[in-house]
This record gives sequence, structure tokens and C-alpha cells, in this order.
Amino acid sequence: MSTNEEMKTEFAYFGEIWTLFKKYYHVQQKESYWEKLVEDAGVINQKYECELCKDLILAVINELERKGKALNKA
Repeated sequence: MSTNEEMKTEFAYFGEIWTLFKKYYHVQQKESYWEKLVEDAGVINQKYECELCKDLILAVINELERKGKALNKA
């Protein structure tokens, strides 16, 4: 069972991951874009160090990669 403190922590990293997604939403085909994304994601992951946080970050990165591949095909 989750405590209120756990819920606050989860709310915090969901918010940070959402902000990460918004920041990188417009995918660029530049190496610097991907390097900065991975760096920013790593900071969040190290801050919270939990499986759900890591999984959410990976889901965001996978979605951005998917969007990037679709841009390349267009």
C-alpha cells in the first residue's frame, strides 16, 4: 500500500517526466538533441532511482524515437 509520501514522490517524477516530454516533443534529427535528452532523462532517473520512474522515462524516449523515425520517412 502506498503512503502519502510515496504518492508525493510519484507525483513529482511524473511531473518531471511530463516536462521532459514537452521539452523534447518536437523531435530534431541532431545528435545534440538526443544527447541532451539522454542527459536530462539520466538526471531524473538518478534523482528518483525507482523502476516506475525508469520505465516512464524509457517510454518517453521510445515515443520520441518513434516520432523521429516517422519524420525520417516523411
